[in-house]
Amino acid sequence: MVVNAIECQHLTKTFKNPQNRDGLTVLGDITFHVKKGSTLAITGGNGSGKTTLLKVLATLFLPDGGNCKILGLDLVKQASEIRERISFVSAGLDFQRKLTLRENLEFFAKVQGSSVEPAFRFLNEMNMMHIIDQRTETFSEGQKAITRLAIGLMKEKSEILLLDEVTLGLDVTRKEEVIDYLTKSIRNKTLLIVDHDSDVIERLCEQVLILKPGGFVDTIVSVDQLMKSLPYSHEITAIPKRYLQDRDIKEIWPHFVRSGGIIKFYPENKRQAERITNRLLKTDLMSSVQARKIDLNDYAIRYSQSSLTELI
Repeated sequence: MVVNAIECQHLTKTFKNPQNRDGLTVLGDITFHVKKGSTLAITGGNGSGKTTLLKVLATLFLPDGGNCKILGLDLVKQASEIRERISFVSAGLDFQRKLTLRENLEFFAKVQGSSVEPAFRFLNEMNMMHIIDQRTETFSEGQKAITRLAIGLMKEKSEILLLDEVTLGLDVTRKEEVIDYLTKSIRNKTLLIVDHDSDVIERLCEQVLILKPGGFVDTIVSVDQLMKSLPYSHEITAIPKRYLQDRDIKEIWPHFVRSGGIIKFYPENKRQAERITNRLLKTDLMSSVQARKIDLNDYAIRYSQSSLTELI
């Protein structure tokens, strides 16, 4: 009986080009495993190989070294069998924009050997069936993102779902709807998702694989442990109307950094974030204020083993 859905040992990937004889190593040494039915987020800074790793696991790229088994099958020797049992959704997936949404779904269903019905159910939940016969060239970025996910969800019998930043381009409301739908639909699947949105990861995943630049494993940690270790939960960006002294900024909130003409505040929790935002909006010192939850890519790069003592 196969216990692990994915087992990778010392996986490497290098892209060769005429200008660089040695090539660019994107995956330097990747070793990890994922149990069947579990959910794993992959995060890390730019150049850490997140998307490349997902594409290798999806059999789109051949690894240059190491070995990997997917559902007990050899990643290289049994690639065609693996493709039958996985589904990969990429933010870079393109479709025929002159075709309608229905026509695109029917095309991909034929290519994948799947039914369009799972896609229709998803689109119905997303309130997009009213544009099913509309050309996709007219779609917004959010509608395109939903279409890509609908294509991936058509392989209903797939055992592993690989998602590459599928909530990119979605507004807050639509992202919540997607997360809710995935929570219900992936109960019996193994999920690997490349994302940096802490809301997405916290809601969908059990563990996080953090990669370092060059494609090396930094650590694998439970989502609960990671979220508890974060030195702050939100980042609030404010642009002052004039130069402010540190003492003036500290009266708003003591933990902040300057970045050019921008001031960034770092609260530890949502309640503090709301308090800071209200203070900033009530003063006449700022020309703009924007709050967001922590970006886990930023965390992986800058605050992996740090605390708020790094801030002013």
